[in-house]
Amino acid sequence: MKKLPVGISTFSKIIEDNCIYVDKTEYIYEMLSAGNLYFLSRPRRFGKSLLISTLEEIFKGNKELFKGLFIYDNWDWDKNYPIIKLDFGNISHKNPEQLEKSLEDFINQKARDYSIDIISKTLTSKFAELIEEIYKISNNKVVILIDEYDKAINSHLDNIEIAKKNRDILRDFYQVLKANDAYIEFILITGVSKFVKTSIFSELNNLNDITVHHKYAKICGYSQQELEIEFKDHIKEIANEKATTENNLLSNIKKWYNGYSWDGKNFLYNPFSILNFLDTGKFSNYWAQTGTPKVLVDLIKKSDIDLDIFTNEKIALYDFPNFDLENLDFTTVLLQTGYLTIKEEELFDDEYSQYLIAIPNKEVKDSLFSYILSQYTNQLSDSLIPMTKTMLTNIIKLDSKSLQRSFEILLHKIPNILYGDIKKESEAYYKILFMSWIQLLGFEIKSEIQTIKGRLDAILEQKNLVLIIEFKFSLNDNLDDMIENAFNQIVKKEYYKPYQNKKVILLAVAFKSRDIKCQLKTLEDSLNEYN
Repeated sequence: MKKLPVGISTFSKIIEDNCIYVDKTEYIYEMLSAGNLYFLSRPRRFGKSLLISTLEEIFKGNKELFKGLFIYDNWDWDKNYPIIKLDFGNISHKNPEQLEKSLEDFINQKARDYSIDIISKTLTSKFAELIEEIYKISNNKVVILIDEYDKAINSHLDNIEIAKKNRDILRDFYQVLKANDAYIEFILITGVSKFVKTSIFSELNNLNDITVHHKYAKICGYSQQELEIEFKDHIKEIANEKATTENNLLSNIKKWYNGYSWDGKNFLYNPFSILNFLDTGKFSNYWAQTGTPKVLVDLIKKSDIDLDIFTNEKIALYDFPNFDLENLDFTTVLLQTGYLTIKEEELFDDEYSQYLIAIPNKEVKDSLFSYILSQYTNQLSDSLIPMTKTMLTNIIKLDSKSLQRSFEILLHKIPNILYGDIKKESEAYYKILFMSWIQLLGFEIKSEIQTIKGRLDAILEQKNLVLIIEFKFSLNDNLDDMIENAFNQIVKKEYYKPYQNKKVILLAVAFKSRDIKCQLKTLEDSLNEYN
């Protein structure tokens, strides 16, 4: 049984160590045949660095590494090119001065590799000189591979001024590539964020952005078919250890880790998450362990969060959004960092696309909502998920007192400084807090449901159980009165009618400053009391 390439993003090491490599060279060959200037955006830990490494070995002409892969018999291996590979994971960027100095160090080191004496003085002119001199020495065009191009920007979204200054340095740096295209054979730039063209790639506007191009939808990540074929021995081994069938195991794996898409048709696994699962055999949130973008902290606390992200309903976008430092948007950040993904693409008049986006899978959902809660309550994310199991038991047992105690604990963990901001925003922020926790229970959630008689706050479904929730908020009204009004509203407006073939539980939640009251009732009891 071949080894798993856990934590390995170097193509040659995967092959030489006899690890499993899921063949992506057919998509790479398509890309190499169709053009030579590309940009690709994918979330973190999604195989971008391995893609860059694979291209590097192809352009070096290392044919034997590709034996048995698609490209082995389809590429002219007599060709090889000088390569400038720039990984921004290795570039210091604490401030603009450090970024510029680190890039100069990179250029100087690359010049030494080719025995070139750089005489230019500015960063951009040094980069331009390096490209031209390598071309002259090798008598061959240069391949440019840039990984994590946006790291020096995204790492400072909590300090927009540094992010902007770093962006300006990179904009000048990247413009060299277009001006020196006569010496360049191929360019691929990868990153997490797809910035607006007027910001970072304003000069390099000839790049082919393949982020949502249907031909390259599977160039990174693993499809269901690739998982079942390439990792069949590992899946069989885990199924035996868990004393379950392979089909049952695959169903759970899919629920936890599948669901990423950039065309709404092909759905993929994040390689980092699925490889860690196959290695340990344990269902866990591996993706969150790689870190959460800092920008989410401020956006969660400052932005008007769209409550649609708390449901399984899809959000409609009429274009795949760009990342704009001057106007950071919560939904765009979630989409480009991998917390949301394309679920469907609808084409209108054969011209315009509408993208329907949603949370990819259970792992990402748990990561997002436990992170939101941790930001509100100063609790570690790992400590929040176990608490939800108790809440689910309380709901099923109609234990209103215990459920209320859990929410009281949650509310009183909100720091005073944040609480002052939340109170100003009133009901919406309490709903976010409540829905984040309730989302972790494993229900399918629909919020702000429009019915013929009104709009209910939330419906939660789990197998044959339906929980209908109505929120009330007031700084002046009595909590008991708000609870009674909530139940009466559910019954009077017949929110329960579509779900009478299931077990229906009603949950009324009333917020007043830092006080909360919640009460559970069966549908039958509520109907009897109302009548």
